[in-house]
Parts: sequence; C-alpha cells; structure tokens
Amino acid sequence: MTQYAFPGDLQARSFRTLTEQELATGATLLDDALSLIVAAVPSVVDRAASDSVFRGLLVQIECAMVLRVVNNPEGVRSRSKGIDDFTESETIDASRSTGELYLSDAELLRLSGGSGSASGAFTIGPRGSREPAGWWVTPDRWGQS
Repeated sequence: MTQYAFPGDLQARSFRTLTEQELATGATLLDDALSLIVAAVPSVVDRAASDSVFRGLLVQIECAMVLRVVNNPEGVRSRSKGIDDFTESETIDASRSTGELYLSDAELLRLSGGSGSASGAFTIGPRGSREPAGWWVTPDRWGQS
C-alpha cells in the first residue's frame, strides 16, 4: 500500500521534539493508521491518488491518530492531586485504555466526503422526487452512491 504520512510529518505536527523511539514507533503506527482508514473508507486510496488536497487531509488525519497515542501512551484523560489529604486520582480514557489507535467520528466524516456511511436511511425527501441520491463532495462536485 502506498505510504502517505512519514515520521517527519509527525514531527512537523508535534508541539515538542519527538524522541527516536517515538519516531520509530510512530512510523509503524502510521502504517496501522492507514490500514484502519482504508478499512473504514476504501475509496481514500483512489481519491488520494488524484486529489492533492485530499492527500494532505489524509496525512493530517493519519498523524492526528498516531500523535494521540504518542503524546499520551498511558491513555490518561484526567489527573488530579489533592494537597491537604494527598489525594491522587487518574482517569483513563476508555478508548485509549488499551492503547488503541482509532479514527474519530469527525475524521471519518472528513475522509468520507461528508457522506458518512449513511445510505439514506431515516431521510425524508419530497414526494415524487426524481433527483438521484448523492452528496456534495465539494462546492462544484456532486457524488453518487
């Protein structure tokens, strides 16, 4: 499979200097992230080959997925420390508690061209409409299912 994002892309999107270990692990996780993306939206490969703007979006989302793991390997969602009673509390993010690499709903929506995976279920249209089912891909392009 064609690789779109590289460790240098991770470093460019990070607010700190990533270690060699983080960059090496990040390279593997980028491959994993792309596999998850392609499994969820198979059309991304064809679209990335022909649309450089979409390819940039794909790189951005791959990096975001990986940086969620790299920047928070323990999956901590919140942490608090008491002063008087020495109370320490930590909450693990449910989606990250297993070290899971995941594609968020918002990222999936961006990659699927705004169509999501909906097939028109629970959609009420005008009676007798002869318009084809589809969605806006860009302001000047209409996509068909």
